[in-house]
Amino acid sequence: MTDTTTPSETDPSHGSARLRLRTGQPTTPISPTLYGLFLEDINFGCDGGLSANLVNNYSFEGVYLTNGTLPYAPLELIPDGARERFAAMAPEDLPLEATTPAGRHRDQLRHWRLEGGRLESSRLGAATPGASFARLQLDGGQATLENHGYPGGRPGMAFDTERPMLLSLLLRTDAFDGTLEARLVDTAGTVVASGALHQDAPGWHQCQVRLTPATTTLGSLQLVLTGSGTVDVDEVRLVHEDHWGAGDPRWSQGLLRRDLVEALGALKPSFLRFPGGCIVEGCGDGSHFDWKKTVGPLVTRRAEYNLWGQAREDGDYSQSNQIGFYEYFLLCEDLGLAPIPVVWAGDSCQTRQDEHLPLESAEFAAVIQDALDLIEWATGDATTNHWAALRAAAGHPEPFPLDHLGIGNENFGPEYLAHFQRIKDAVDRAHPGLTVIVNGGVIRPDETADPAWEIYGEDEKVLVDEHFYNSPAWLFNATDRYDSYPRGGARLFLGEYAAYLGYDLGDRHPAVPEDMLAPEPNTWLSALAEAAFLTGVERNADVVAFSCYAPLLNLVENGQWPHCLIDFSPSHVVQTANYFVQQLFATRVGEHVVPLDGELPDGVFASATLGDGVLHLKLVSIGATPVTIALEVDGAQDGAAAGTVIGGRLDAVNRLSFDGEPRMEVEPRTVELQVRNGSVDVVLEPTSVLAVSIATAAPAPAPAV
Repeated sequence: MTDTTTPSETDPSHGSARLRLRTGQPTTPISPTLYGLFLEDINFGCDGGLSANLVNNYSFEGVYLTNGTLPYAPLELIPDGARERFAAMAPEDLPLEATTPAGRHRDQLRHWRLEGGRLESSRLGAATPGASFARLQLDGGQATLENHGYPGGRPGMAFDTERPMLLSLLLRTDAFDGTLEARLVDTAGTVVASGALHQDAPGWHQCQVRLTPATTTLGSLQLVLTGSGTVDVDEVRLVHEDHWGAGDPRWSQGLLRRDLVEALGALKPSFLRFPGGCIVEGCGDGSHFDWKKTVGPLVTRRAEYNLWGQAREDGDYSQSNQIGFYEYFLLCEDLGLAPIPVVWAGDSCQTRQDEHLPLESAEFAAVIQDALDLIEWATGDATTNHWAALRAAAGHPEPFPLDHLGIGNENFGPEYLAHFQRIKDAVDRAHPGLTVIVNGGVIRPDETADPAWEIYGEDEKVLVDEHFYNSPAWLFNATDRYDSYPRGGARLFLGEYAAYLGYDLGDRHPAVPEDMLAPEPNTWLSALAEAAFLTGVERNADVVAFSCYAPLLNLVENGQWPHCLIDFSPSHVVQTANYFVQQLFATRVGEHVVPLDGELPDGVFASATLGDGVLHLKLVSIGATPVTIALEVDGAQDGAAAGTVIGGRLDAVNRLSFDGEPRMEVEPRTVELQVRNGSVDVVLEPTSVLAVSIATAAPAPAPAV
């Protein structure tokens, strides 16, 4: 939205303040990686979201979490305000008991429904050794094999008349006499596109057909057999032709959904942390994220259950690994992001199942080697290294950049720290230029990652990863959190955070009225709290080197975590209010912090940075009345200054239903402010964020020493 009018003129009846911004003073450098992304396959963010393939259980390899497995949550780790939510997840009292190990259930035909004929899973004569495939047997007449897409309970594939689709699959029809047809059908079963599947080769062969929907709708894929005999099917992929990277030979394996990638790019992030998150750790029994199973041709990748299936009926969440480390690194390359992979440290998810590999075991030695092999896969010489050769074979002979490596996720305690040190030592010996990231655990209110800071606080080659999901009130009160963090050694990696209302402890900032505690996720209240908090992050960007919001993606009406940055349906993408705050901060940031002289009014938070001769000022007002601020900017050039305002009711939410259209209640709007004689008068709207960029004659200051 654009508003070319000047903001309200100064009104002396408003609360007021005067601030001076000293653009010519030496200041703290801003980390060039301050704002980034964290991507985990939760809420169907990858399978069913970022993956361009609309087919659920496309390879007939479905692996699912045993129904009823629940998170293990030691009582002392749960904030008081969240205990009721945890208790509602199980009838027993806290702490919840875990299944040891978490159960694994193979259901190779889940999400496939056959009408007519017989359907079974087989491995006999598979296209790839050890693979499963579907075998359809028909004694005459017609049979229809159907897949609804994600999440699977109803038609969930997006068809668009303006977007042709490509269906590809492996077929073996040597023992079949008849015809095969692919159909796209709407929710009523009406055919909106169809095409013949040709049987022109013996044995396994790939078949492709282009399908252009006649109607824009949600629907399902059908494979229709007419005749008699046996048809074997595997690796069924249905993608829009305009998927991300279409026509690029590097994108030879997993493919990505274009509109979601574009939404990520519009945030202007500097890095991507992946693949998790709790799925890195797993629930024991080999369920951790094994990067080696996610590179190489798709036909060689095997599925694993997703532990977030604990919130799905019958554990219904399988990781197909179509988005693996190769795809993550390519995404980073395309968007200009620094890749920050996280490797398993030999420790399970400790809020579910507190298991650790013995330090001196062969199993843990393999964990160390896996970390070293990842570095070689990403950066090694493809002519001399097996793993690097696999990267080259996929279409990327050149090495990927890799400067940082996360070791474990949200792990803590002596076992983890011993694991971390052992892996760090191996990485330091083999790749001394790499910076490693140690876990600080999940931060409860009034806590810091003390054990990690005590051990590694003076090590400049270590980043300490802190995570928190606390109430909006906590974030309002934590804008000065990093003011007292130690300088000169390890820096902070804020790897996951959000103003998550599920953890509302009932405290609040003095300027916040009681009715600002809202019960719904992704309200403007939560985004406003995050904006206030980020002013403190920017002011302390010498110690906060990285920050990324979590979770990132959410398939609406089917999530496991209710507060995310981007909501999407099969057809649409909606930026939450929180998204717009992240975008505002990441797109208006300079290279150095600018000091502010003057006293901010109660309920107003500010940060200012300077880069390329432009001052970027953010002002966050959480009060219920307008606030007037007179700005004096050293070296400011007179004329128009572009600004962006985001505001709304505290309970405003941008909404999207699974089969509906977006409904936006919070959106940025552009404003124009006038600079006269180095001064700017602004009126901050109630509960709003204002960012303004002002050209200055001041040279970029030298870094502080």
